Amino acid sequence: MPVPPSRGRPIRSPRRIFLRIFLIVTLGMAASLGLVRIYALSMGASGSAFLGRVLEARAALPQILAEEEDLVMFFGSSMTEAGFSARIFDRELAERGANAKSFNFGFGGLNPLFQDYLSRRLREAFEAEDRKLELALIEFNPFQATRTRYERAVPAIDAYVGMLASPGELLEILLEDPTRGMRILTIHYLRDDVSAEMATWYFGEFLRPPVPESDLEQDEARQERLDEVSDTLNAKFEEEYPDWDGSQWNYGWQGAGTIPSERSEETLELMREFYQLLRTEKHMADDLLWREYSADILNLEFEEELVAAFIRMVGEFQRFSKRVEVVMLPRNTDWIQYSPEARARLDAVVRRIQEETGVTFRDYQVIEEITPEMFGDTTHLARYQGDVPFTRFLAERYAPVLNGERMASAEATSEALASK
Repeated sequence: MPVPPSRGRPIRSPRRIFLRIFLIVTLGMAASLGLVRIYALSMGASGSAFLGRVLEARAALPQILAEEEDLVMFFGSSMTEAGFSARIFDRELAERGANAKSFNFGFGGLNPLFQDYLSRRLREAFEAEDRKLELALIEFNPFQATRTRYERAVPAIDAYVGMLASPGELLEILLEDPTRGMRILTIHYLRDDVSAEMATWYFGEFLRPPVPESDLEQDEARQERLDEVSDTLNAKFEEEYPDWDGSQWNYGWQGAGTIPSERSEETLELMREFYQLLRTEKHMADDLLWREYSADILNLEFEEELVAAFIRMVGEFQRFSKRVEVVMLPRNTDWIQYSPEARARLDAVVRRIQEETGVTFRDYQVIEEITPEMFGDTTHLARYQGDVPFTRFLAERYAPVLNGERMASAEATSEALASK
């Protein structure tokens, strides 16, 4: 039986209905994306905020490559950022008859997976100008390559890869895994490098177990004085560096921090007091608990993907460097002590890096020149008190290298490890 036409209502074709549904869904998604972008912007969440120091350092590569001196780069984690004073290194080299222009490429928050991508961008820039690093020092940070560290980075992987990968690498990902490739492209081009996983991780913070803290009590009077000193130091910085542009990676400072010769005696005294006040038992104990929670710093259960990425990254540097060495930075032995099992795992990874890359590996974790009082926390060297003596230590050892001499074989890691 034929269906009678609707009284007074036009019959709409399925195509028009589907088109309206499509437009409504598209507009709804665009509105949702806009709201997310507005909220992220209000919170200061963006790729440029997460990797600001990295992006600024990359932008400085043309200027670095235009330098006439031999180039030296110290590449690593936030421990490198805190522990290597590039300008002091150059001055110490000059006093020993060696000349070079060095740069601090230490970045917090980058595990070896992300460092691998960044090293490719460095290689491309150097090869494009037919330049080579005279010396590349690459930090191997054991707790950056652990399974725990990798698992905590999972929500950020696609966002960071979108920022650090080349268009060709993004195309390879798209062809190999279209779903992941489209997700990375969407995050990078539409979401300002803030992935849904990162947002979920942020909003789900209250659902995760709390970060462990020690039972030690805070010394309120000491904390109050620390706050006063910190405020005074901030004011002194503005006074002593009126032209500072707020950059996270400052070319004039060669990617490192300030140096004592630029500061007043009052400032230097305040810096000493600042670190003395900071190094309370509670602060150090809480910092160690955080490192255990976030990076497995004492147990060192390594993640294969991160170890393999570190080895690839060393290989990238070997393609545009005349000499590459891997180093481990000083360890705060008052707080970071390895068990025999953790030490064995670390030694095995060190041997693997040496065997698969052929690189010279130097263990500077325990050296006479650096004591626990030179640290600001359980891992990072303190400004002036730690970075200056360690930088001088490096200059003394690498000046002969940059002068074409060989370092004493006693400095080799194999012998250093055997002596432990």
